[in-house]
This record gives sequence, structure tokens and C-alpha cells, in this order.
Amino acid sequence: MTTSYSDLSTRATFGDAPSAPPPPLAGRGWAWAPAVLLVSLIGTQIGVLAVVLDDPTFSTEPDYYRKAVDWDAHMARNRESQALGWRARARVEPGPDTAGPRSVLAITLTGPDGEPLRGARVRVLAFHNAHAAQPLALTLGEALPGEYRAELGAVRAGLWELRLAAARGAEAFEASVRLELAERAAR
Repeated sequence: MTTSYSDLSTRATFGDAPSAPPPPLAGRGWAWAPAVLLVSLIGTQIGVLAVVLDDPTFSTEPDYYRKAVDWDAHMARNRESQALGWRARARVEPGPDTAGPRSVLAITLTGPDGEPLRGARVRVLAFHNAHAAQPLALTLGEALPGEYRAELGAVRAGLWELRLAAARGAEAFEASVRLELAERAAR
């Protein structure tokens, strides 16, 4: 017996032949794999970015481009500061016992003759080298002739950079001082 095309189409149309079962849904799960991989990749990248941006040990120089453009002016200020002959010495002392684990920053300014410089306005930007993203901006007051002080707070041991700006009348002085704090001085 031969079957013609018209016989097959008639059977399929009227349901004489059993139809094939629909494919199971479980076999279609692989279609979600690219979406799951993409979402997990993006989630991992966002997590890593959040950790990196919150890291206090990572920092960049603020206004780096402006400082690079003003490099000649910066070098001129350094030459002017050196021409003044002023000297700056820094130390950190423990604060009053009643204040808890506090420290006091003391800057001593002397003139070219070694005499204390009185009546200067002194500002310092202080930061721990390992945590440069957390700078402290301080305005120091004159406690003794030529000695300027400000509360530094609780500090950690290690290498600190102090960017000092002092002015007295028309004279302006800038210096960068490195200070190594021992474990006992940091408490």
C-alpha cells in the first residue's frame, strides 16, 4: 500500500495519527546560562569596584593636573621659601591624659639667625603615608614663641608627611616635612 501526500496531511489534520509529545521544559534551562553568567560577572565587578573605592590606603594627588600646570609657580615658591632661610621642625607629643589617646602636633619655626619666628599664621596638611586618602587639615596656634601647636587626634605609627604653609606679613614659607612616629609616640 502506498501513501500519498494527501493521505498524510488528512491524517494529521483529523487526528488519526498520534501527535508527538511536546519537548520537556527541563531541556530549555541552558538558555538561561548566558544571562546568569552575565549577571554574576557584573555583580563581581561592582563588588570589586566598591572594595577598591573604599580602600583608605589608595589615594591620588588632589588637583594633580592643576599642580602640574602650576609647576613653575610651585618651584618659584620653593625658591622664595629657601631664600627666607626659615627652618621648620616637627614633633608629635602625647596630649593631655584626660583627652584619651590624643596627640599634639608641634611645629617650631626659626629664622635664618636661629631665633624663633613669632606671629606667623601656620597651616598644615598632615597624612599618614599608608593612609594618604585620609588627610588632616590643621590650623596651628602659637603656644610659645616660635612654637605652633594643634591637636592631631589619635594617630598611627609610621611615616607621616606634613605639608606646611606659614605666613608672616608679606613673607610666605612652604615646606614638606617627613615625620616618623614610633609605636609609643602614636598612642
